[in-house]
Amino acid sequence: MLQDLEQLIQLQGVDAEIALLDGAIATIPGQIRVMEQQLVQAKATLDAAKAEVEQLQKTRRQKERDLDEAGRELKRRQGRLFEIKTNQEYTATLKEVEGLKQKISTLEEEILFNLDDTDSAVKIRNQEEEKVRIAQAEFLRNKQQREDELRKLQDRLSLLRKTRERRSGNVETSLLQLYLRLLKSRAGLAVANTTGRSCEGCHVALTPQLYNEIRRNEAIRTCEGCGRILYWKG
Repeated sequence: MLQDLEQLIQLQGVDAEIALLDGAIATIPGQIRVMEQQLVQAKATLDAAKAEVEQLQKTRRQKERDLDEAGRELKRRQGRLFEIKTNQEYTATLKEVEGLKQKISTLEEEILFNLDDTDSAVKIRNQEEEKVRIAQAEFLRNKQQREDELRKLQDRLSLLRKTRERRSGNVETSLLQLYLRLLKSRAGLAVANTTGRSCEGCHVALTPQLYNEIRRNEAIRTCEGCGRILYWKG
């Protein structure tokens, strides 16, 4: 095989792997960000659950204060019933007493409902705390795995770039420039194998004469359809 052609084939293999590594490396930071967002969402859900518990507890404390105050007021009004001298005032005070009793009954019922709601909210909060704990552990583990993978990919990429530089130096300058132009304009595939008597890059059928010349791998030949450098794997 022509030495320059062999070097180009090997260079194409290196560049193809570099492209794959670049793509893999580029995706890892995004994967980590997605995991971070999932953890942030889990924490936000937990914060909302905590806020719900706190609001229910705050509401209950206020209702308990209102209940105590209504109880004291009821005793005061009931005490006045024995001091009142007119029927009109007695009737009015009795009506206030009944109103306070109804208020106390309503508050007691609301506090019981609040206790049930608080119990349910506490269970939800505890569940969300467990979810966050699990999510936090999974995030740290997966993040470490991605970072380890990233370092391995970067190490491999560094090695390939050195290999690429060495192989590029073995290719004649004008031929290397052609290769680089094709690499850029042909989606990373500058050197293509001929499969089934056609270019594997653009799938255009080759003339019999060109196909026979390519099979010998003795000269640089290009595809009439896409301009890629062609070779025969044999």
